[in-house]
Amino acid sequence: MAAPRAPVQPPRWRVTFDTGETFVVEGLTLVGRRPEARPGESADRLVPLRSEDMSLSKTHAQFQATPSGALVVLDRGSTNGSVVIRQGVSKALSPGRPATLLAGDKVCFGDRQMTVEPA
Repeated sequence: MAAPRAPVQPPRWRVTFDTGETFVVEGLTLVGRRPEARPGESADRLVPLRSEDMSLSKTHAQFQATPSGALVVLDRGSTNGSVVIRQGVSKALSPGRPATLLAGDKVCFGDRQMTVEPA
């Protein structure tokens, strides 16, 4: 008789910002100059980032892992937008439309950048 299999854990993701801050994503994360959750919204982590050229909105974007383990980013209607760079190709995010990230992707929020890797 075969031993019972352990439940498969969904992948975990580590993000690293160009500021040196790095962490494993757990729950809803908001990034911006002074990010804050909307009324009735619960954010697990707020990541305030300095913006030398003020290209970063107050609450610029959000990201979180889905129950299946995918890492999803969403621009929250920022003034200067967000861009995903995958294998050297840049693609602007449409405000309010989630985009799934892959290992090695870079995301630019205004003048700040984040890299995504499996944890």
